[in-house]
Amino acid sequence: MQIKILVTSDIHGYMYPTTYLKRHENQDIGFAKCASVIENVRKNSASEDLVLVIDNGDYIQGSALVDFLFHKGNYQVKELVQAENIIKYDAAILGNHEFNYGRKYQEKINSYRKHPILCANILDDDSKPYMGKAYEIFEEKGVRVAILGLTTQYIPHWETQENIHGLYFKSAVQTAKEYIPRLRKIADIVIVAYHGGFEADENGIATEELTGENEAYELSKIAGIDALITGHQHRKIATFYNDVPVIQPGYAGEVVGAIELEYRDSVITKKTAKLLSTRGIDPNNTVINLLESDNKDTEEWLDKSVGVLDKGFKLTDVASARLHGHPFIDLMNYFVREATGVEIVASSIFNNQQPGFAQMVTMRDIKANYPFSNTFAVLEVTGKDLLAALEQTAMYWGEEEGRIVVATKNGRQRIPDFNYDIYGGIDYTINVSQPQGKRITNLCYQGHKIVPEDTLKIGLSKYRAMGGGDYQMFDASKIISESEFEVSEVIVQVLTQNKKISPKNLPKNDYNILL
Repeated sequence: MQIKILVTSDIHGYMYPTTYLKRHENQDIGFAKCASVIENVRKNSASEDLVLVIDNGDYIQGSALVDFLFHKGNYQVKELVQAENIIKYDAAILGNHEFNYGRKYQEKINSYRKHPILCANILDDDSKPYMGKAYEIFEEKGVRVAILGLTTQYIPHWETQENIHGLYFKSAVQTAKEYIPRLRKIADIVIVAYHGGFEADENGIATEELTGENEAYELSKIAGIDALITGHQHRKIATFYNDVPVIQPGYAGEVVGAIELEYRDSVITKKTAKLLSTRGIDPNNTVINLLESDNKDTEEWLDKSVGVLDKGFKLTDVASARLHGHPFIDLMNYFVREATGVEIVASSIFNNQQPGFAQMVTMRDIKANYPFSNTFAVLEVTGKDLLAALEQTAMYWGEEEGRIVVATKNGRQRIPDFNYDIYGGIDYTINVSQPQGKRITNLCYQGHKIVPEDTLKIGLSKYRAMGGGDYQMFDASKIISESEFEVSEVIVQVLTQNKKISPKNLPKNDYNILL
């Protein structure tokens, strides 16, 4: 018989084939297209096949649609979960972003779900799985398949304590080592679904800092695992690690992950891992119709004008903006400064598609430039902490043939774009020719050199303030205040109160990057 495991992961609320950057998009993404792919596989599978469909986390949170529904009040999520129920998932895994809106919101979502939630390594006060159960057993024609659910243990480094109070986050590897021997005794096939990614390549060579956020390579080494589902990193992976078939199905529904196991005479005789593209696939009409009214309301909300800016805030060359500075970065740091009341602030250009702002600003523009549900926070840090943060962000750059380039490690960009911060309110130089950890020079605040013993207040996104992005010099204990409004709300407030903001009126980010 064929055992087919179909997986969505990191949908992030992208139900329709649109990024919401503009109206009437028809992109090759979205939950509705994944639904069609899954439906086609089921329809073309033999009657003796076992088809299991898993969502691997971060289903809700991320898109403008979800943000609009959340801010309507009273947790307007029923239709989103009904769309999930249309697919008839067999199980879902908790993702880290499932915690962003709080536990009440998360529990409301799960009350509508018709499939079990699996997570063995997030425990409550009684040392039991916080949500749902640790694993589920599925049986077809006498063959028992176990799915063990795991989630990245790194959530406390990002999430506000209020949203995770009373929860204990264990290592996925440690938890799997406890469960796999037990599952092997009661199941013929054991599959691990992990909302986390890879810390190393197929050869075990580290591809990122070994913080515990991503443990998939170590999971693949555990004896007794027949297949491994991953996510969180938004990568498209279909391969083998330590002879274990592995998938990671990208982001926002661009692909569906598929692992197929041929099982004969109590033995797996063949294993495959592949990605099923949603390119050119018609979206599922039932999903589209279910959310049609909500999607229309979202589009109208996005086109609402919220303010006017002077010329000069459009991004036409993102790489140059990161390297040399840009009025858009000055503007984003101005928003942080207005929200926090401190002079030293930092912002990022999250991706190379960020458009910046035209003169007439709509909610769509704001969401295109700041898509995350986040707040601003004030940290009290030492000069040593600030220097360490700048050295961390300086790792973004490398040198190649006498040119400054974006640094890579083992074939991947070393620091994601959204983890490269550009500071305002201080003067500093990044000398890329120097070894890592010794690149920051001329670090001054208000004309005075910053020394390790200084005490400083800095304004950052809450994600960064909690240490997100491997900024280990920051953590919740150093947060002294937090904006009560989300970033998008702050931007609306500032634009509403200021008739016309001009590049020439904003404080400039005084930094230099050189070889």
